[in-house]
Amino acid sequence: MQLTLSIVIVTYNSQEYIGDCLQSISSYSDSFSKEIIIVDNNSADDTLEEVRAFRSNTANLRIIANESNRYFAPALSQGLHEATGEYVFILNPDTKVAPGTLEKLTEFYQTEEQVGVVAPQLLNTDRTIQPSCRRFPRHRDVVFNIFGINKVASNSALFNGWKMGDFDHRETREVDQPQGAALFTSRMVLESVGYFDEDFPMFFNDVDWCFRVKQAGFRIVFFPEAKVTHIKGASVNSYKALMVVFSHVGFFRFFEKHYNRIHHQLLNLLIGLLLYGSIPVRVIMVWIRRVLNNG
Repeated sequence: MQLTLSIVIVTYNSQEYIGDCLQSISSYSDSFSKEIIIVDNNSADDTLEEVRAFRSNTANLRIIANESNRYFAPALSQGLHEATGEYVFILNPDTKVAPGTLEKLTEFYQTEEQVGVVAPQLLNTDRTIQPSCRRFPRHRDVVFNIFGINKVASNSALFNGWKMGDFDHRETREVDQPQGAALFTSRMVLESVGYFDEDFPMFFNDVDWCFRVKQAGFRIVFFPEAKVTHIKGASVNSYKALMVVFSHVGFFRFFEKHYNRIHHQLLNLLIGLLLYGSIPVRVIMVWIRRVLNNG
């Protein structure tokens, strides 16, 4: 049987979630051949023990155990280099794939023209819809987000357009950038566009990659008939202050990389000042919330 699908999962201290994630994948039809590739970033908990304890009659399971935390994008590249399937599903460990989802993603990908990426609908643990699609950010979106204007006008296509506050995530449509927690693509697209840029080790690597996918002429489609439950933030909540830094740095690097014409330079400088200047405030807020929650 020809290998059809490679599922690549990067783990880091994911013991609490990875077992349920792998079990949900095992419901994938026997009519398709698949492999699961786990890249672990030197977890300090029993993540690898949970992975090794998993048994599946429908998938080959391979483990890459890093001796240090290489962060997400470099670890993902390791997994993608090892993937041999015609199709590739990039998946977070804090997810559960609904029965039939992988079949639906595969069939949709095979039947739609010029599709490069298909993203399922993400659900919260209470089965409510988790907004997961965004437009590519523009300079003004940084201003709207840092000053909270997007939250005041949360349904606005202008003030919250980057986070698609005007989209209810209930219909199939072409989008710019689905969240990287669950992205279904193909070997052909990865070979054409390349892997995630490791200069974005934690955040905005999915934004950058989707930007390049669209530049290459492929479509990115949100497909809500396929569903994945996502425990949002589970992978980063323990290191929120550091993640704030990674997020802001990644945001600025995205503008530096893709808005690099002469007339963009002043805007990039101003946006960089806003992003880097807001880091101490955000870190202090994270610390205050942690103290209050522990108190």
